[in-house]
Amino acid sequence: MFGFFFQMFLLCAGAFLAGVLLTWLTMRPRDSSPEAPLSIMEEPVAAVPTIKANSRTMMYHTPESPYYKRMKGDAFFHSPEDARRAGYTMWTPRPRVPVSS
Repeated sequence: MFGFFFQMFLLCAGAFLAGVLLTWLTMRPRDSSPEAPLSIMEEPVAAVPTIKANSRTMMYHTPESPYYKRMKGDAFFHSPEDARRAGYTMWTPRPRVPVSS
């Protein structure tokens, strides 16, 4: 009887230690750069994409576009070149058609 409980204890202890090891491996820092790590609230400036794109129309908007603030965007890019490489075209104003009476 004692042997069964000892085996269960070893099994549970091994599973716990394996979980601790896997958690530590996934949470440890991956690069060994000498610079100070960012705090939780800080984000790198380059990590924020500035180009919004619509995958239905395949058009992208830069911050200079009049529709930039209104559109939600379902694709985001860091530069217009990235958007063009992905097959998107830049938003251009449509020519106004005069209304004839």
